Amino acid sequence: MTKQSSFKRVARERARATGQRYTQARADLELANRQEFIHSRPFEQVALKAHLEEHYRIKISSILPIDDDPATRPNGSWPGHYPSTLVVKHNGGQPWIVRIFSSSADLVSRVQGDAEILRFLATHDFPAERIAHDDPVTVLDGKGMIVTRFIEGGRPSASSPALWFEMAELLARLHTLPAADGAVARDGGAEEHDGGFHVGRPKEDLAASMSFLVSVENKVDDASAEKFEWLRDQVENADDAEGLPEALTHGNYHPWAAVGTPGDIAIVGWAGSGRGPRLPALAWLLRTAAERNGDANVDAVMRGYSRHIRLTDEEFDRLPSILNLRPLWLECLGFRMALNDGRPPQLDEGWMQPASVTFAERLATQAAAAARR
Repeated sequence: MTKQSSFKRVARERARATGQRYTQARADLELANRQEFIHSRPFEQVALKAHLEEHYRIKISSILPIDDDPATRPNGSWPGHYPSTLVVKHNGGQPWIVRIFSSSADLVSRVQGDAEILRFLATHDFPAERIAHDDPVTVLDGKGMIVTRFIEGGRPSASSPALWFEMAELLARLHTLPAADGAVARDGGAEEHDGGFHVGRPKEDLAASMSFLVSVENKVDDASAEKFEWLRDQVENADDAEGLPEALTHGNYHPWAAVGTPGDIAIVGWAGSGRGPRLPALAWLLRTAAERNGDANVDAVMRGYSRHIRLTDEEFDRLPSILNLRPLWLECLGFRMALNDGRPPQLDEGWMQPASVTFAERLATQAAAAARR
């Protein structure tokens, strides 16, 4: 079978599974295959289905990445964005989510730790996704996966300050949970979407950022050299948040980590969670809040968080630099993607650019003023 005929077969299967027209299923598949992390956690779908059916004694009627089916695709997402997060429809009750951790960096022990953290959150009545089975972690070909309950309602709209208030209050509740041993005490707070190669404390985001730059250093030309050197300097001199107050925290906390309806949301995506400086999660929530309806949303975030936690003077002092920690990760990734795609990256565009420094200073001032009200 040729590569082209194999692609058409996969597109037809996708159309049957999702109810899409063939042309739309094919377009979605082409888009998915262009995503940066589409192959970071590979799996074979037929083998996965058979494994889950045997292990859990269920009959699966459908198993697809959550972005494949328009009916389950989160608001604002796109095909290939969450390739290793699958919706499992089966004869045992409500659908499940299965998350695959199959990169060369992923450890089964870390997935088992995810389940332990979810149990801890359930014990403390924190609104998060819940494990779907008493034995939620299973291993296929030496790599782990975890099953959780599918939550109805989809991703809530981030247009209302009320949603940002709710997100911030939940984050503060998370940060006030008691310390514990085991997985709850593991290093956490960094992004793990790249395959878990830099999972751990927020400082790992800087290691990942530098790795993105180094991976394309040999492609840097005169047109991209200025941005490359500026980004490298930003990474080398960034604040890693070490030494600030710590708590159990989330690795990617913003409205895309929420599922449900406003007033009754649950937080999902706990693979990057663990103990680490608490400020980066709040900073990322603030940074995303400022992207739309900024003044009202930023004010809502600080009001919600301040219901349970008052930031220290040092946290306020270091907030401007921490506000750019995750944007720097995103921009270094974007730089790599641009060079690999043959596009010249522009210095004055994207999540992180020279103007981002003064933007973060203004945002930190606004956040501090809102916290004092």
